[in-house]
Amino acid sequence: MAETRPGSPEGDADVAGERAALDSLSQRIDTAREKIAPPPRRPAGKYQSLTVAWRMVLELVIGCAFGAAIGYAMDEVAGTGPLFLVVFGLLGFAAGIKTMMASAKQMQRKGSALHDQGKRPALHGQGKQNEGDGLGN
Repeated sequence: MAETRPGSPEGDADVAGERAALDSLSQRIDTAREKIAPPPRRPAGKYQSLTVAWRMVLELVIGCAFGAAIGYAMDEVAGTGPLFLVVFGLLGFAAGIKTMMASAKQMQRKGSALHDQGKRPALHGQGKQNEGDGLGN
């Protein structure tokens, strides 16, 4: 088989054919990506703060429940009174608080990032100082 050199007519034709095939493949990939792209996210609704509050409550309750369940199981196995139930219930409570605080910090960072991008108004007390007493005075 004859070897083609770059710059020769046969080599340039091969490169052009490969380039056309790659362009065609690129277009097909872009079309497929557009078809499977996730739908755009909806803007925050009026119940978003309620959803966040319930999430935090559930994190706290689930932490307590898991801790209490582990403590109860250990009490049953060890044959002790409610010692482990109380200890692990308190540890679960602490874990729930820690998780809840991490969620609050995450929400706060997300909110401040949106505020920096100008996608929501400033919260009361941030940015421009309020003038008057709020009653038009």
